[in-house]
Amino acid sequence: MYKNVILIAFVSCVFVSCVTDMPVDISDNNLPVVNYIMKNDSIQTLNLTRSVKVNDYYIFHEIKDAFISLYKENTLIGNFTKDGYSNWTLKYQPEAGSFYMLKIVTSEGEELTATTTMPELLAISQQSDIDTYPSKNFIQTSAGSPCWTFIITSDRMLFEKSRPNDNDNFKEEIGTNHPLADQFNVQGNLLSFLPTADTPDFLFYIRIKKDSTLNKTNAVSFKLQTNYSIHTFVCFSTCSAEYDNYLKTSFQKILMRLDPSDPLIWFDETKVYSNVSNGVGIFGACSNQFFNYNDNVN
Repeated sequence: MYKNVILIAFVSCVFVSCVTDMPVDISDNNLPVVNYIMKNDSIQTLNLTRSVKVNDYYIFHEIKDAFISLYKENTLIGNFTKDGYSNWTLKYQPEAGSFYMLKIVTSEGEELTATTTMPELLAISQQSDIDTYPSKNFIQTSAGSPCWTFIITSDRMLFEKSRPNDNDNFKEEIGTNHPLADQFNVQGNLLSFLPTADTPDFLFYIRIKKDSTLNKTNAVSFKLQTNYSIHTFVCFSTCSAEYDNYLKTSFQKILMRLDPSDPLIWFDETKVYSNVSNGVGIFGACSNQFFNYNDNVN
């Protein structure tokens, strides 16, 4: 069940530009909860709700009215428009490297603010000429921000502009020999699942750490391994510091609960990161890159 929660959280991030509400340390109920992950896309989507008590019948309550504004370098970009239950949208294409501020005023007079910076895309390219199953090879020449990597399989024929959808599936076991890979979610060795693999087994995602010294003269060549299917997306999501902190602390919280019988879960003090003043939640940013494959896998 907890693995499904992990999957749902990141699927929401990739596909609908917001994230599912995650467990956070809320000492009181009825707090505004903001979920807004700015994407390198022309439509921005924000989710605004209100927290409830642990034993409440509802998961959250809707905030029906609010004034939500987005600023770039202190200049107003525009105001969000409500287009569904707890959902708000704004037509805007963010600029990489720019600083953004979110301001929300609810109908009850609560004022919420949060800031983030849109990250630059990492310089990553394919080395398909040396691919040998179960490996796909890449070369990276920049790592100015942390990057979360994951692999999605599809039943569809993929084209250049194809993107994942809700019917596609995450690969649970993936591996890499990337020297900047964060080992926090390693679950053993991929050899247990793939006899020809030779990398550690990461659960769902590989977090590639930031390294400002990486450039063309000291590029990193690395491989990603899994039991690839015929139609595959290899995805790289470059994250702002805020979103990276949110993802890692959320994942760490879930990892502590993968085994309900483990008594250590009662001593877990991991707090899910939040950067929303006068409320809880996340305002972060990410730039997504997709490499599409249509392989004849035998």
